[in-house]
Amino acid sequence: MVVYGVNPVAEAIRAGYPILKIYVEENFRDRERILKLARKKGIKVVKASKKKLKELSKTEKHQGIVALVSPVEPVDFGELSRKAIEEKGCLLFLDRIEDPHNLGAIFRSADAFRVTGIVLPRDRSATITETVVKASTGAVFYVPFAVVNSFSTALREFKESGGWLIGLEAGGKPLSKFSFPFPLGLVAGSEGRGISRSTLKFLDDVVEIEMGGHVNSLNVSNATAIALYRVFLERFISGG
Repeated sequence: MVVYGVNPVAEAIRAGYPILKIYVEENFRDRERILKLARKKGIKVVKASKKKLKELSKTEKHQGIVALVSPVEPVDFGELSRKAIEEKGCLLFLDRIEDPHNLGAIFRSADAFRVTGIVLPRDRSATITETVVKASTGAVFYVPFAVVNSFSTALREFKESGGWLIGLEAGGKPLSKFSFPFPLGLVAGSEGRGISRSTLKFLDDVVEIEMGGHVNSLNVSNATAIALYRVFLERFISGG
């Protein structure tokens, strides 16, 4: 996997992911001192031209640094689910999020608000790519995720293990007044269609974000961030 940009590369180094090599532009300004850290960890750093960096990253927005990193691997869903149950934590179930920028932004919010992990369906869903890593600013290196063959089976197993499933969908109860149960499985739907019918039948309840503007909907990554912040407040601030 190719990771580019100052923050994503820095987070990959700090998280201890196996980095094969780092390429930097001749005049790269290491304001974050990440190259010193890389060399300290034995990572090879080589100078490269702008053309080489563009070829590697397939973009001109590489910020003068590109790293070759071993692919980010998913964890076992059973282990992730058990951890959420034992810690009375929060799993984020993403029902067919297809835009990699949305997925990356959601990973960033999941890290910020201490989500236990993310669950993705294998089919009809964005996967962890260079674009997702960049959009997450490296958060994918900190938030464990599972990829499941059957989303419905994963929902059922989590519920049978003692978890609660709450959907984020228009027409639900007001988010600001809702008291989340834990262990929690927060379910967010796809960009255009929302939560699928096959998923809705597993939910214990549904919440919606109250809005007062002229536009009646939010981008899925923005909506998920708001919901996760509300869960974070309840789990770690007001509830703890």
